[in-house]
Amino acid sequence: MDEPIVSLTDPEFVEDPVCAYARLRERSPLVRVGFPGGPRVWLITRNEDIKTALSDPRLVVDHSNVPGHRGPSLVDQMVASLDLPDEFRDYVAANMMLKDGRDHARQRRLVTPAFTVRRIRELRPRIEEISARLLDDLARKGSGDLIEDYSSPLTGTVICELIGIDEADQPQVRKWMNDYADADADLAESAQGMVDYVRKLIVRRRAEPADDMISTLVQTSDEDGDRLSEAEIISMVLLVVNNGHHSTSHFIPNAVLALLDNPDQLALLRAGPEALPHAVHELMRVANPVPAAGPRYATEDLEFAGTPIRRGDALIGSLVSANHDPDVFPEPGRCDVERVLPRGQSHLAFGAGPHYCTGAALANLEGEIALDHLMLRRDTLEVTVDRADLTYTEATPGGARLLDALPVRL
Repeated sequence: MDEPIVSLTDPEFVEDPVCAYARLRERSPLVRVGFPGGPRVWLITRNEDIKTALSDPRLVVDHSNVPGHRGPSLVDQMVASLDLPDEFRDYVAANMMLKDGRDHARQRRLVTPAFTVRRIRELRPRIEEISARLLDDLARKGSGDLIEDYSSPLTGTVICELIGIDEADQPQVRKWMNDYADADADLAESAQGMVDYVRKLIVRRRAEPADDMISTLVQTSDEDGDRLSEAEIISMVLLVVNNGHHSTSHFIPNAVLALLDNPDQLALLRAGPEALPHAVHELMRVANPVPAAGPRYATEDLEFAGTPIRRGDALIGSLVSANHDPDVFPEPGRCDVERVLPRGQSHLAFGAGPHYCTGAALANLEGEIALDHLMLRRDTLEVTVDRADLTYTEATPGGARLLDALPVRL
């Protein structure tokens, strides 16, 4: 008899995802799950198995790379589901996150110089300056929304400056960026505006390079003289906007709540603020807003975690479950900012393997600065509504609940 299919839209995965995934993790390393109107997929529940899957060359991101694949490509499906103009097929197809093997390695090699450790470290003074200005404005008002008044403009401005958006153009660009996460906005119109702007910026940076991401992407070539195409540069900008802005802007309020829920850990950091860079890793584990790693498709019949997998089957790794796996994190339900893990073990908030997030260092830096300014240099921040009254965006299957707002008072 077939094992019953688990639905990730069940209330338990929204109301208490950590406990819900703990039950699945104890049951099996792989669980068959279903989505409304979608196919059944395998959910990977354990940390080490997810890391293995994200590095296994037999598992690919683009199911068009599965031998014998029939039907629309992943690119066609995304363009259709987002109702994007046909020209966007080129930009979606150039998305580094949707590539496998040599194609992915080539593009990542050309993109990496824009995200060097040195370049990210040099952003610290500017991020500190932006953060301080936003907090001064919020303090003058006395109260506001931590997302709208602080974390979203902080991460949005940092991304704009990293990319190389002129200051005068940043309000419009940030509006386009925020439209990506607004279900009521015209995504096609906003995406078209962003693409047209970036295309013109590429032309300008080819003529007059600056110290920004666009200039680096335009100028970088490998030892064979290979360069990124215009479509690949535009696609990279859209990827940075989506992954670098929205996820970090939601991590910050999540981390604030985690520290307020654990006053003993907040007291430790206030007594020793030099420990904050290390503590951010623990907060990324417990407050990560991204619930799952994107699906991987089996290119052949294989056995994974003791389970037979058929060619073409999809596997999804639950990051919520992985980051609360007691085999890696003793007492996983406890937020421990002094937690030390054995070498080779880590949270999976940024994924693992070849597709490990290129912007991880920037997200860590922004989180560190924000929490320092909000919670360590000040002790006056308080949430002005009961926890039960906080509202969230519509839950994504898998446990993602993003705060609509976090009302606070300084």
